[in-house]
Amino acid sequence: MDVIHFTHGATDPLHQLRTTGAHFVPLADGTGDTHVSCLHLEKGGRITAPSITHAATLLVVHGRITITTQLGARIRFSGGMGAVFDRHEPYTLEADTTAILLIVEADELKAHPRGISTPLRIAGATWPSDGEISDPEVF
Repeated sequence: MDVIHFTHGATDPLHQLRTTGAHFVPLADGTGDTHVSCLHLEKGGRITAPSITHAATLLVVHGRITITTQLGARIRFSGGMGAVFDRHEPYTLEADTTAILLIVEADELKAHPRGISTPLRIAGATWPSDGEISDPEVF
């Protein structure tokens, strides 16, 4: 077993064109061209058109971000949410708060049907730390 850290102190500043307030650390490489990494974004941090040579799954571990797609859609994500992008599908990330994301990159990634957000699937969903919700209509 190899122990890995993806705390902010384990990351390095990401210095690429059109990137601000971002720190990055690669975590694991798999067979073929598969990679797992971690991205820390400062509030207001932004990555415009990250590398799109791979399909990518972005998983928000902590914080809130907005992803803008090539079609101009702006979608807000918070901890426990994520997105799967095809290869060559451009997007922009912007941190609404400090945020931590896990990133999985591979030649091809497809969202599993059980993970895709639908109103029926996520209605009233809570984290264990939220305790019991007395009125599920609140969500």
